[in-house]
Amino acid sequence: MTSWMVATIFYVFMACWSFGFIYRYRCNLTSTITMISPMVSGMIIGFGGGTIAGLLLSHNLLLSLFICVLIGMIAGGSIGAIISIGAFLNGALSGMMAGMTGAMLINMLPTSQWSQSILAFMVISGIFQFVHLLMLQGQIEEKILSQSPWIYRSPALMLIVTVILLSIHITFERKEASLIDSRSAPKPEHIQQPFDKSKSSGHRMSH
Repeated sequence: MTSWMVATIFYVFMACWSFGFIYRYRCNLTSTITMISPMVSGMIIGFGGGTIAGLLLSHNLLLSLFICVLIGMIAGGSIGAIISIGAFLNGALSGMMAGMTGAMLINMLPTSQWSQSILAFMVISGIFQFVHLLMLQGQIEEKILSQSPWIYRSPALMLIVTVILLSIHITFERKEASLIDSRSAPKPEHIQQPFDKSKSSGHRMSH
């Protein structure tokens, strides 16, 4: 498993949680929240998925842009589609814009900074998703929320999963960095030995 695989699991978890929560409580959310939530989900998942797809398809910018736009549209559009047509358009278009932005941004950065950038985007996305979670839970009555499964009732799951995945990502990033350093380091047999002038002059005098 590599660091980008951990990032993929991170964003897939966010997408599944958002879809499940909004689908379960779609009748309890206000009209304002039903428009905001698909946009937030589309932009978070679209941008995160865009950076990962842009990294994997950096050799073909056009293909990476197409796939990133598709990821964002599916993420935001699928969450908005369970609410209304307006929410679908809001989520799909927001996801499309975020996916394109993520792909273009990761391609503008040097390859040596890709892993650190993915980690930074994961941290930012995790913060926004946690605020999004609190906003959604605040819309549900306490009586209804108390009877819900623990994964939707408490913000602890989102926090625990986010911290675990970020820790795993940092671990893999350090391993990959150390592996690259060990490969780029010159081998002992390839290191040129310093020229000893005293030995050379002594050898000439013996002749």
